[in-house]
Amino acid sequence: MKRFFRDSLSVALTIAIATLLGTSCKKDDVVAEIPGCIEIICEVGDRPTIPFTAGSSWQLSSDATWCKFIQPSGEVQDIKGNAGSHTITLQITDEGIKSQPTFANITMKMNGKKGIIATVERGADKLYMRFTDITDTPIQSIKAGYIDWVEFRINANFRFAAIEKPEWIEFGMRDESQNIIVPTTSITGVPGEQLEAYARIIPDGERERYAITAEDGYVITFSNDNGSFTLDYPVTFDGMGNDQLSFTGPTDQCYNWEVSLDGKQFRQTDSTTGTVSQFQNSLDFYITALNDNYTVLRFEKKIDRGISSYVCYKEDDSSWINFKQDPSDFSTLTISIDPTENTRHGMVMVLPIAVWNKIRANIIGNLFEVDASSGVELPTLIYDYQQYVIFEFAQHDLSDVDQYEGMYIYHSLTTLEIPATAFTTSSTLEKYNVETAYTCPFVNSIADKKPGIVIDPRIEGWTTELHDSGNATAEVWYKDELLKISDDEYYIGENKDERLSLFLWGPKSDFTENVYIVFKTNGTARKLLVVTPPAH
Repeated sequence: MKRFFRDSLSVALTIAIATLLGTSCKKDDVVAEIPGCIEIICEVGDRPTIPFTAGSSWQLSSDATWCKFIQPSGEVQDIKGNAGSHTITLQITDEGIKSQPTFANITMKMNGKKGIIATVERGADKLYMRFTDITDTPIQSIKAGYIDWVEFRINANFRFAAIEKPEWIEFGMRDESQNIIVPTTSITGVPGEQLEAYARIIPDGERERYAITAEDGYVITFSNDNGSFTLDYPVTFDGMGNDQLSFTGPTDQCYNWEVSLDGKQFRQTDSTTGTVSQFQNSLDFYITALNDNYTVLRFEKKIDRGISSYVCYKEDDSSWINFKQDPSDFSTLTISIDPTENTRHGMVMVLPIAVWNKIRANIIGNLFEVDASSGVELPTLIYDYQQYVIFEFAQHDLSDVDQYEGMYIYHSLTTLEIPATAFTTSSTLEKYNVETAYTCPFVNSIADKKPGIVIDPRIEGWTTELHDSGNATAEVWYKDELLKISDDEYYIGENKDERLSLFLWGPKSDFTENVYIVFKTNGTARKLLVVTPPAH
């Protein structure tokens, strides 16, 4: 008798000269034309084979339901065939498994005779766990997701629980409605039922930057009820993905920063609490991206006559917005600003490499969309890309300014500020009998719109109450003619901040010469604004 372990060896046709008697594998029991008996030792889940050659039609049967023949149509208890060489595959299941080995006989009938051609010894019951992915394909490790959960499945023949895991792993299970995945402290399963569970990483701004492989040695430990059986299963992480990025900055907000004209003072006022945060010389940002692979983009927001546009400076471009990275650790990004004499606006974005590759061919066109809600087409950062802005700011004079100093002027449609600069032509000051004067440009015309400028002269006493009583007034001069309040020229009312302001509209044809506006209280000229003609 030959002895086979798991995968059977080929059996040559035995030309029998004696009849196989009984159900035991003895040399004296051989029946003519029926192959000799082989012994197969296997475990649950194995698929051993029985090779044989028969001289005529035959039939095989198994006397144990846990041992069946595999056919294209499925698993069967009996199988038939014709003369020739054959290899039959068995399916060994865990049905009726016991704490000691169990046996099955494979019997052949041929030419009116029958005999056992194989005995199958199935090993005693053993605890097992099988891990698969969402498609029920076996996996070599439990993979953790980044933001999204990654599903894994477990089949076992005993009650189990995950008793230990790395602190950076979080488990999840579907809620009772099966609609959402909720975190859970542990996972447990019962024999015979497939467990569907989920895993993801707990980000800390550091670990998600790099992949974690099985060779790194992190495992999840599973155990049975009494702790007599434990299994360590590898856990891995592919990294956060090259289309993902997160960052931390000096504060929780990236907008509404202010920078002094000399570039040395940075401050931000919390819009909710009014708390002011201040920093000197530069700002540090900690960037979390896969393998520190990200791209820095710097934008200057130009405002011309109340209309905005953007200019982009890539990493290798020179700009007044500077950035520096530590060669040994690109996760830290330091931003500094060059000094200037005039107000300017800027923005810094950091893009994960996959997003950068997606938009790099046309940076402005791909990152910005047109917002015409004001009546003017203005470039606006697309919502999906706003998450990559780390620093948005205005660089201007941060010194305390008296509430009555200067003038506040903005485009009537876009509400973007139009800076007023000092005007010092002495002959003009004498002509209008003022000591303080400013100048600003008038807005350009827009098809089917009637844009203008809104002027708050910031004069003490120039208020709505005094205007109603006739003590806060203004004179508007064009080509030495005094204009009248009308919808086509100007009117006085409250602006968006509910402060008394003068609204200057362009006449039916564009201004071609300067407009002179004298602001008065109680009949005395206080300030002069010289409005220069549109650019076209």
